[in-house]
Amino acid sequence: MKETAALVEKAKHDKQIRESFIAKYTPFILKVTSDFTGRFISPGVDEEYSIGLLAFNEAIESFDSTKGVSFFAFARVVIRRRLMDYSSSQRKKACEVSMQKLEDESPYIEYGVSLAKYKQITEQEERKLEIEDYSSTLQEFGISFESLVKAAPKKKDARARAVEAAYIVANSPQLLERLKKTGQLPLAEMLAHISLSRKTLERHRRYIIAIVLILSGDYYYLKDYIQR
Repeated sequence: MKETAALVEKAKHDKQIRESFIAKYTPFILKVTSDFTGRFISPGVDEEYSIGLLAFNEAIESFDSTKGVSFFAFARVVIRRRLMDYSSSQRKKACEVSMQKLEDESPYIEYGVSLAKYKQITEQEERKLEIEDYSSTLQEFGISFESLVKAAPKKKDARARAVEAAYIVANSPQLLERLKKTGQLPLAEMLAHISLSRKTLERHRRYIIAIVLILSGDYYYLKDYIQR
């Protein structure tokens, strides 16, 4: 991982090294893009490949090796998020064309009903993509959905205290950076801000980290499920 991080740092400032690095990992870009779309992606044919290529280059530019996160895990998230943005924009364009066609051909069709249905379908798809992206982010911290279910506090008040602890980390740039760099909760610092024992924080560690990732990430829908 250190060798890759060092190479990425060089690629930021050397065009030739960057081009060579991108060419070497074209199969990685294709795999991430294909996994996202659920179909075979061909370079020079599918627009999704171009999106993935630009996102991989963006990942090189913005990667911070001091965070302690694998470059490829980071690049995967960047590619998926850019593909998610592209997918959303394409669905919006398709809806606009479809709505115009309905208006031209069937002026008596209720536009509002069709638009509401489109929004419902779009939200469902975006929720699905958001959950997939979140699952990938959790894996970077060694957390699966299965382990998260087991780690969730059973009592309501215990969950509320764990969420409170997560807010403390998410709202502190220093604590958040420490978590992302080490993959561990900054327990000593947290104890100064919350009336919970170290043992309790350790017991609910995975659950707290999972909530922090939602609060600090681009998870519009998942944030609705967090209650203080």
